[in-house]
Amino acid sequence: MELDELKETWLSNDIKLEQSLKLNEESVALIQVKKVASKLAPLYRQRVIECIFHSIAIILLIGFLFKNISEFPYAMSAIALSVFYLTTLKNAIKQINLIRDMDFSKDLATMQSSLVMLQTHIINYAKLSVLFIPTFLAYPTILTKVIKDFDIKALAEFDIIAKSNGSWWTLEMVALIILVPLGIWFYNEVTYKNMDKKWVRDFIQRSSGTRVTKALEFLKELQDLKHEII
Repeated sequence: MELDELKETWLSNDIKLEQSLKLNEESVALIQVKKVASKLAPLYRQRVIECIFHSIAIILLIGFLFKNISEFPYAMSAIALSVFYLTTLKNAIKQINLIRDMDFSKDLATMQSSLVMLQTHIINYAKLSVLFIPTFLAYPTILTKVIKDFDIKALAEFDIIAKSNGSWWTLEMVALIILVPLGIWFYNEVTYKNMDKKWVRDFIQRSSGTRVTKALEFLKELQDLKHEII
């Protein structure tokens, strides 16, 4: 009789232990969903806002391009900036889709893989911004033309082309010749395979996104916690 009671007690405790382990795993999963989602929510909103501004910029630049299509320097300036905004818009949309499609109920390894992919896109986003630095020279050119077209006397002082007596175009071409090769070199140089170089490692760490990095660190903590529970 005592043996039967002992077996029943043992079975009952075993069932309770399994239920406790299952409950603990579910708690870990719930924490995973809430914490990781909270880390990525601000990044998601930031990228959505950027997409809106990029889209507005593209529309305005296309309008400027059609108005000045016959004037080569202004048309090329508008095209250069449009390519920049289209490229960054595409990258931002990829990040939005990655965050939106992230299934927080998946296992930790899958979550980590998704976050690493998101982090890669963020680093690429930063690299593109550096690569396209030469295109930013087009801003003064376009601003000058807009001031002329709309006869904005309050901003007449910003007419760089007039103030430089036309030498702005020469300065812009020289800057492009110097900066474009440097930008291409930088873009190709900043890769994970060059992490042994301190400046590459520093750039990747600074541009990889603190929110995603913290989310990855949190998943690592959850992974360790889950092993302790099991």
